[in-house]
Amino acid sequence: MPSVAFESQVVPQVVSEDAPVWPQSVVTVVGNPRAGSRTAAAAASVAELLASELGTPYRIDELIDLVTFAPAIFESAADRAALDQAIDLVSSASVIVLATPVYKGSYTGLLKSFLDVLRPGALAGAVVVPVTVSAAPSHKLLADHHLRPVLAELGASVPVPGVILEERDLEDLQVVLSSWIRANAGIIQATTIALQPVAEPTPAR
Repeated sequence: MPSVAFESQVVPQVVSEDAPVWPQSVVTVVGNPRAGSRTAAAAASVAELLASELGTPYRIDELIDLVTFAPAIFESAADRAALDQAIDLVSSASVIVLATPVYKGSYTGLLKSFLDVLRPGALAGAVVVPVTVSAAPSHKLLADHHLRPVLAELGASVPVPGVILEERDLEDLQVVLSSWIRANAGIIQATTIALQPVAEPTPAR
């Protein structure tokens, strides 16, 4: 897959010692019911390119492939250790790349069930980037449209258009993503900065 060079549109950050400590991870969540899917590969590429464009202090955290612990999502008696870890990662992330194939005109039931187990407001303070993969042009916007109301209910900010892909785009993904990164990385950075926790003033002595 050829690499694509483009000029950074992101303003470098200068972090002072007095700056508040805030989550800086880019977490990827994949809702495809097949492990190791092309959806997961596309989402990982989005996260990698975005984190690279944003630069320090953003870092890529692990990719959460929901199918690997689906029993814990659907069955209350299942081992929940991996699920609880995923919930903690997502709830503390600055940027969440949330990927799903278009399935029956919407996003997958696996992703919906995971979002349902999150507490109310769990995504407050996070910027979410939806990534959808569809087989046909007529379906390409459906999952993104259905996801946004749920993400808003969870408190997430979705300040930029989602990464809307057709299966044919996966053959030359970095070329497809380059213009999206150029147009949206700066907005994502500005939003994450605006959502940083505000440090409480030091009491006067």
